Amino acid sequence: MEEEQLQLSIRRLLIKIGIRIDLDGFDYLVSAVEFAIKDAELAKNLCDGLYGRVAEKYNTKAYCVERSIRSAIEKAYVHRGLREVNKIFDTQIIDENKRPSSGKFIRILATAYNLKLIDVGA
Repeated sequence: MEEEQLQLSIRRLLIKIGIRIDLDGFDYLVSAVEFAIKDAELAKNLCDGLYGRVAEKYNTKAYCVERSIRSAIEKAYVHRGLREVNKIFDTQIIDENKRPSSGKFIRILATAYNLKLIDVGA
């Protein structure tokens, strides 16, 4: 039940910040952020660590996970500028003139969750 609540909170957060739910990258991001929340070291080793774990969960390749996550972040950045992330932290975490790297984006969301800056119950 606790894991389901965590995934639901992450899904709500991703939707709020503009990640489209119809993209493969959406589900991959949910898992990537979940893994990063549970083990921050994974987010420091994306290719061999985090993306590999996500790929294993979805029975795909790490490079497919990386590409899909990058694409989902890019689309959200282009359409909404990811301004909601800055609102969560009440400061400019993401430069509105430069798309964040996938790793930075995942670490930011995991940090927001761990610092209880996002509403996990609503």
